Amino acid sequence: MGSIAVKNHTMAADVTNGNTFTVTYPSGQTQASLLGTLGGQLVSNQDKYNQAPSGAGTFAVSFGASNITITNNTGKTLTAGEIIKLSFGKTDRKGSYNGALAAAVPTSLTTSVGTANDTIPDVGASFTQATLNNIIKTLSDKINALIAAQNNNTVQ
Repeated sequence: MGSIAVKNHTMAADVTNGNTFTVTYPSGQTQASLLGTLGGQLVSNQDKYNQAPSGAGTFAVSFGASNITITNNTGKTLTAGEIIKLSFGKTDRKGSYNGALAAAVPTSLTTSVGTANDTIPDVGASFTQATLNNIIKTLSDKINALIAAQNNNTVQ
């Protein structure tokens, strides 16, 4: 399912389309670890439904303090005794499991001196200011490239 958390849940009662049921958090997960995630999936009798805020053929998720509330928008009744599989935490568009954390991307560094290259030289026993400036500029540019890649969701 491509997720960070999977929960098998046995339905205690019938839940018709448009109604809700609650499940406990998967082992090792909490509201903080799953809040803001997208792309979950519900599997019922081999039928797969995608997480969405609303819409036919989907299910909605609300992460509470101690339980997860699922809204059944699948168009069918989930029956008592049925074992459903829920996945949570598939990555969102920013590549973060927690959308709130994705906003905490660092800003780029500004370095006004030095020349960047792909090698960090050994400063040696008698180093120069120019050598140190070049090292700082090289490291700054590499950090900025990582920040840009993270913002563009290209870091794997």
